[in-house]
Amino acid sequence: MKAKTVVFSNNSLYFLLQFRLGIIKDFSEKGWNIVIIIPASTVEEELLKALDPRWKVYQINVNPNDINPLGDAKYFLELLKIFRREKPDIVFQYTIKPNIYGTLACKMLGIKCISMVAGLGYIFEGKSLKKKIGRLLYKIGLRLSDRVFVLNVSNEQTLLKGKYVTPEKLILLKGGEGVNLKKYPYKPMEFKDIRFLMVARILFDKGYNEYVEAAKILRSKYPEVECELLGPLATDSPMGVPEERVRKDNAAGYIKYCGTTQDVPSYVLRDGVVIVLPSKYLEGLNRSLMEACAMGRPIITTDNPGCVEAVDNGKNGILVPVGDSRSLAQAMMDMIEKPREEKIKMSKASRELALNLFNEDIVIESYWHALQDIGVS
Repeated sequence: MKAKTVVFSNNSLYFLLQFRLGIIKDFSEKGWNIVIIIPASTVEEELLKALDPRWKVYQINVNPNDINPLGDAKYFLELLKIFRREKPDIVFQYTIKPNIYGTLACKMLGIKCISMVAGLGYIFEGKSLKKKIGRLLYKIGLRLSDRVFVLNVSNEQTLLKGKYVTPEKLILLKGGEGVNLKKYPYKPMEFKDIRFLMVARILFDKGYNEYVEAAKILRSKYPEVECELLGPLATDSPMGVPEERVRKDNAAGYIKYCGTTQDVPSYVLRDGVVIVLPSKYLEGLNRSLMEACAMGRPIITTDNPGCVEAVDNGKNGILVPVGDSRSLAQAMMDMIEKPREEKIKMSKASRELALNLFNEDIVIESYWHALQDIGVS
């Protein structure tokens, strides 16, 4: 019996593996042929070398952030060529361009496809002609998809209200894309000290300014408490914080910039770590917050969709208003001043939330249920 083939199409190999490696491995272990499609410009050679040699990777020349009709037409034709060659049984698509042009190619060839709206992103902000065209194309792509995954209730409501997708096709993954609870293990804390850690791409939309301003307020009262920042600079984004700004704030002692790492748990699992994310970005369900829950860390974040799902306010963390650095600073001071026993309870509550909601195994089951619904598996 011929093995079935599944395609995973994304605009970044790094983020595909970061968020979906578990589901890719699950398909592979069940005997499916794996095909990955990514832009050549985003490929990291080390990641390519680490892939299972049985998996086939196509690198396409496309700029995932550029709206260029000629470039998009070439991208569509390249997808069409790959799908004709591979004859996949199902195509999973993530991010805007795969969701638009991949779906069109699938429909032309009679191939089943499932799109994921991991977060609404910049295309849903503003009224420029470019963004209006982008939203129209997105609507066409999502309407033609056999199923559409979303990661939070707010995004679900936006897509339904805007008639981007019909209710019977929409699937809400309540635990986001989940986390591997073995990769992000729980470690009890004693809270002998406390330190704050923000794990994110360094974007203004992730709350960089609010974090720095809150750190200034906090350190005027608690100068010994460190406010750390871990994550890559986002020089490819219009919302990216300039490197010299980060270095200046680091040199002034407001924050401690820790750079990047392939081993996030080594930072998060230190005693006394509290995760802070003052995001105002149109999140799906924030990954670093789910990882923080899995590792049993208290969280301070905003009441922003995609963040609020990771906090049971007062039990495993504290929610603050979006864009309010003073409220953020107050929440951080409240966390410092909480009795040690209460902080430990918060730590345990985060892990419990991860076990019940963010377990990757639950998400993998949702994928297979979706395939059954559309008659593939």
